[in-house]
Amino acid sequence: MTAKSGDGMRNSYMDFLKGIAIISVIAGHSLSDIRGMDILFNLIYSFHMPLLFFVSAYIEEQNRAKYAEKEGQMLFRRMSGLLLPYLSWTVIYAAIDGHLWEAGAVGFISDLLGYRSNGLWFFPVLFGLKVMHVLYWIIRRKTGRDTFVTDLLLLGGLEIVIVLLAVLTRQPYIVNMLSYAIPYFFAVILVKHEVIQKLVNSEWITAGAILVYALVFPFFSFYNTHWTTQVLRIGLALCVIVICCRFNDDKGRWRTNRFYPAICVCGQNSLAVYVLHGFLMDYKDYFNMIDSVVIVGIVSVSLALLVAAVCITVAKVIGISPWCRKILFGK
Repeated sequence: MTAKSGDGMRNSYMDFLKGIAIISVIAGHSLSDIRGMDILFNLIYSFHMPLLFFVSAYIEEQNRAKYAEKEGQMLFRRMSGLLLPYLSWTVIYAAIDGHLWEAGAVGFISDLLGYRSNGLWFFPVLFGLKVMHVLYWIIRRKTGRDTFVTDLLLLGGLEIVIVLLAVLTRQPYIVNMLSYAIPYFFAVILVKHEVIQKLVNSEWITAGAILVYALVFPFFSFYNTHWTTQVLRIGLALCVIVICCRFNDDKGRWRTNRFYPAICVCGQNSLAVYVLHGFLMDYKDYFNMIDSVVIVGIVSVSLALLVAAVCITVAKVIGISPWCRKILFGK
């Protein structure tokens, strides 16, 4: 997998990976606190959001030449595409929850600034990564340095800045999540170096990543908030990313599978699916009525595909109005 400047062609494999990730998000939400489903739940939560961050950064890196000397223009487009929907959906969620006009820790402003956990954190965190990407491009262009070591030092410096920002802002939720997302942004930047590409494309490294994941996974639990758990999660997610990089083959026969284009469509509409799936029926309570873990797993993934299809259909209907499409989905 090579992060080169794009030529205007859409990378269907990136859409496929985003589709896998967003379907996993829906399935993971439905499996929370369901008895007997800890293994599948932890499996999903070990990679689903990191994969979305990685794919987003990878696509941005491919457009590097396109936005050379025009980074401000790119940021403005990303701001309208991410922060405008974030503002709109925060207002909608707050109005539905009945605290739109409340002040303090439970009010709309607290939600907007990220001092509370909410399902919309993905938008500002993704925009934060876009800002970091632009800073990286500008600093690298000004310094003229483009080596593995200088990139590592530069990215490490950006991480320190985010940590200091978290401390100065008393660690609001969104800043913490931005710090959590940075390793997957790092992975995209570093994979452009030939030495890393050779490692990623090695069958032995891929086999090693699978082995490491299998050995480390039994010690991971998303419900455990200890810092060592977060380190494990980063390691597991990076293993998944290495494996995904290995299968980025345009000639792969598996791409002719009938499900491939359907999953790509889910990836192309991932932001719409992300914000809309929470409004649909909460069916997770019914899972506790099913005794078979296998059946629950199959049903959860099947329903996730169905929910994604419904969300995409609803988004298309809403998108008939260009104004609604812009403020709700950033398109």
